[in-house]
Amino acid sequence: MPDDQPYLGIDLGGTNIQCGLVQGKKVTHRGSVKTKADKNAGNGGADPVVDRIAKLAEDVATDAGLKLKDIAGIGIGAPGVIDFNKGVVTIAVNLGWADYPLAKALSKKIDLPVTLDNDVNVGAWGEYRAGAAQKFDSSLSVFIGTGIGGGLIFDGQLFHGHHMTAGEIGHTVHNPNGITGRRTTENLSSRTNIVQHIVQLIHTGHPSVITELTKGDLSKVRSKVLGRAVEAKDPLTLQVLEHAANVLGIQIANAVTMLSLPCVVIGGGLTEAVGQPLVDMIRKAFEKHVFPDGLRKTKLVPSVLHDDAGVVGAALLARDRQNG
Repeated sequence: MPDDQPYLGIDLGGTNIQCGLVQGKKVTHRGSVKTKADKNAGNGGADPVVDRIAKLAEDVATDAGLKLKDIAGIGIGAPGVIDFNKGVVTIAVNLGWADYPLAKALSKKIDLPVTLDNDVNVGAWGEYRAGAAQKFDSSLSVFIGTGIGGGLIFDGQLFHGHHMTAGEIGHTVHNPNGITGRRTTENLSSRTNIVQHIVQLIHTGHPSVITELTKGDLSKVRSKVLGRAVEAKDPLTLQVLEHAANVLGIQIANAVTMLSLPCVVIGGGLTEAVGQPLVDMIRKAFEKHVFPDGLRKTKLVPSVLHDDAGVVGAALLARDRQNG
C-alpha cells in the first residue's frame, strides 16, 4: 500500500482524545474531544468513549473531504498495559479499564482495521519513523509530563518485553530509601514533581519570578510557566529543574549503559516548553554517569514531533503493521 494512503492516528488520554489524519508522515487534519471516562461505570464507561472516538474519527475524515471507507486504517495509542497482539487494554488505571478489547470494539464501530499499542510506544514509533530518531535503527524515547514514560526501538522494531511493559523508565527506582512518593524517577523528575517542589519552596519564603508570572495563583503553574521562568533565568526554577534533570540523566545513562543505544529522544510537554536548556541539563548528568566513556557520543535530542508524536506514531504504526 503506498505511503500516501490516508491513516488516522488516535492519541487516547485520560482527559482528551486527539485524532489526526496522516498522509505520508504529516498530519493534514486534526480534531479533539474530551475523553469523559467514567470510573464509576462498568470498565470506566469504555463503550461511550469508543463512541466518541468513532465520531471524532468520522469528523476528522469529513473535514479532509473523505469518508471513513476512504481511510486505510486506524492506529490508536492508549495509556496503561496493552496486549498489542490481541488489541486489548489489559489495565489502564487513569481510564478505569481492565481487559477491554479496544481494537475490536472500535473496528466493529467504524468497520476499519485498528492497530492498538501503548501511548508512549506509539510516540516512540513516531519519533523513529518521522521525528528525531529517524537516522537510527535503535532508540529510547523519554516523554516528560504529568508522569514520565519511555518507549524502546530495537533494530527497527518496537520492543515490548515478555510482559509488554518495556520502557517504563519513569518507574525505575532512583532513591530506594526515600519515603513513598519520593523513590522513583517519575516521583523526582516529572513535571508534576517539579511544580510541587517549586510551589512548596515559594510557600516557605523562597522568591521566584513564578509568583509574578502566575499573578500569585500558584495553581496555574504548568510547563509553559516553567519555560518562561527558565527564559528569565529564575534561580529557584533552575535549581529545581537541574535536580530533576540530574535524576533523569542518571537513569538514561543506566539505560544506555545496559543497552548501548545510539540515540535518546527527550519529549513531552515539559521538554517542548523549556527546550534545549532542559536537554542540556539531562545530557550533563548523562555524560557524567554513562559507561563506557565512548557512549557519551550517544545522541540526546529533543523531540521534533512534539504533541503530534502520538498521533503520527499511531497512524504510521497502523500502516507499517498492515504492510508487514
